[in-house]
Amino acid sequence: MTLAATLLAMAALLAALAILLVGLKALEKRGRLHPESLRKGVHVGMGLVVLPLPWIFDRAWPVIVLAILACGAMVATRSIRGLRGGIGTVLSGVGRDSLGEIYFPIAVTVLFVLARADWLLYVVPILMLTLADAVAALVGVRYGQLHYQTSDGIKSLEGSLAFFLVAFFSAHLPLLLLTDTGRAEAVLIATILAFLVMMVEFMSWRGLDNLFIPLGAHAFLRLYREADTDLLLLHLLVAALLMVFAMAWRRRSKLDDSALIGGALVGYAAFTLGGWLWLLGPLLLFLILSLAWPRSTEDRPHTAYAIMAATAAGLFWLFAYSITGEGWLLIPFTGSFAAQLTLYGVSRFGYDPDRGPPALRLLGDIGLGWLLIYCPIMLVAFAIGAEAEDLRNPRADGLDLLGDLGLGLLAVSLVAMILYRLVPRLYGPPPRSAAINPTIGILGAAASIVAGLRWLI
Repeated sequence: MTLAATLLAMAALLAALAILLVGLKALEKRGRLHPESLRKGVHVGMGLVVLPLPWIFDRAWPVIVLAILACGAMVATRSIRGLRGGIGTVLSGVGRDSLGEIYFPIAVTVLFVLARADWLLYVVPILMLTLADAVAALVGVRYGQLHYQTSDGIKSLEGSLAFFLVAFFSAHLPLLLLTDTGRAEAVLIATILAFLVMMVEFMSWRGLDNLFIPLGAHAFLRLYREADTDLLLLHLLVAALLMVFAMAWRRRSKLDDSALIGGALVGYAAFTLGGWLWLLGPLLLFLILSLAWPRSTEDRPHTAYAIMAATAAGLFWLFAYSITGEGWLLIPFTGSFAAQLTLYGVSRFGYDPDRGPPALRLLGDIGLGWLLIYCPIMLVAFAIGAEAEDLRNPRADGLDLLGDLGLGLLAVSLVAMILYRLVPRLYGPPPRSAAINPTIGILGAAASIVAGLRWLI
């Protein structure tokens, strides 16, 4: 494609975006559309404009430039008073604090680069983002009756079901009609993608669904497009069981609905990328938290932010394992979840500081994380590594096992004592709620590094 043709195509795409915004503004002035319909009109229009990009551009730089210009235009509609009160109302009329219009061009650019001219890996995620998300929002506004609480406010079950159906056909029809994928495989892949991406949308907040949905759909499609029927059935069953299990425990858990789904996604990622042994850490953490500190009121204060903080370090080690295949990465992974159980127990000092001797409570919290999560998983991992004689896995040598168990105990003890010292500052008075989740996340990451220190140095 010549430079002149590239510049002409870029100008045409920018003109199409401008016409879209002006046209929707005209409809807004006539009062014919709900604010949510206007916002999703921009959403669908932008998606349809960028859908043919793999057939228009053979290089990435035009898409990157267009994304920069689009982001600049969206920022301008927020920051310039004349634009904010004019065409910016098309985007901000719903009254939500969202950066979705900024994330949209970023997601498109990342998808274009990742797809590498494989149109299926680009088109299916864009269709899901463009159509499923918009239909879910509109159905939820018009017909939503069964509501649930998320980090981004109230959503409806009807909207989520609409999302699932549209996402399913967004994947199924391209797979079935335009590729060599078998019928059974096309149905299963589309079902898994729709189910998992619906869960991603469930837990997204502040417009991050415009980033998480397409990138998640791309990753899942890349993972499953060559999978056989048996593997697809197994993974679909695991995803469904984890979601049902999470929601069945919602009466005991202090996590809100989006956080519960986020926890199920973390468990699914652990099983998919690591295997059943990697699933034990997040599963035991969820079970023990619900059993040791069950919800006693209607309040469910922990949101998706808490899940992100509690699992960020573990997900880092999980993704590192998926890339390298180094089995010892299970040690820092498990250490992060053991630390999270201990840290949650220590955080209770901020809510009931006078409940029992502090020294005994602190020892009990350390014991919870180390004895109930770290030790059992390490013992099983070392046994499996010895049986398989795989040197990439933790070895069953007695000294090695004792060393790793000792480092795990040191890790949870150190972060427990640090958080104990920080409790008065974090929980007040006055409480510093915004600092709690980042602190918990950083301490969990530190514990994971200490636990895996023998393998890292």
